[in-house]
Amino acid sequence: MTDTKQKPSTINQLKRRIKELEARNEELRASVGYEELKGWRPNERLETQYGWVYTWLYPLQSYLSNASPINPERVMSIVTAILAQMSINGKYGIKIPLEPVEYDSANYFEKQRKYIQRNYDPCVICGENRITHECHIIPRSDGGPDHRDNFFTLCPLHHHLFDNSRLNQDEWKILSELINTKMESAVIYFKQVREPMQQNYWQGKETLPLQLIKK
Repeated sequence: MTDTKQKPSTINQLKRRIKELEARNEELRASVGYEELKGWRPNERLETQYGWVYTWLYPLQSYLSNASPINPERVMSIVTAILAQMSINGKYGIKIPLEPVEYDSANYFEKQRKYIQRNYDPCVICGENRITHECHIIPRSDGGPDHRDNFFTLCPLHHHLFDNSRLNQDEWKILSELINTKMESAVIYFKQVREPMQQNYWQGKETLPLQLIKK
């Protein structure tokens, strides 16, 4: 009799625990923008076995388990790459590869030296070199890294036109010839997110700046 009474009690405790864990899982999903993701999950088999949060963060867990000592910059690069995957897939339904890149300090210091000397790299579209910017292909708002493989060097005018999808077709063609020198995720974003928006502009359709897009 004792065993018979204990079994329902144990089952009820397990059910309550499952509900608690499910509620906590939903909190974690919401904290990383689950509503924006519209429920997309990276791998159903892994999620069934290990859970949604663990599946997303597996690359980070793998690094932390094996690295000695742990490099904080590497941790940040992995987290940023994971969030970029989540953001881009949630907004546009596009999967990009996980490409963690650490902060490009060598490029940063070289850029600062040139800025001090007023020696700017020329705009890749028009050649203007009085002042130029490093323009993100994958924007920061979608987790784009601060790395030369995610930049075009553009003058202020072409930077603004690029960010607002208002380049003409000749200008876009120049960037299309350069994009394959960049990281794979930037290539995918350029071709599958930015280019359709440019085509809308060429066809006279309404376009929005990327930071205003919310699907």
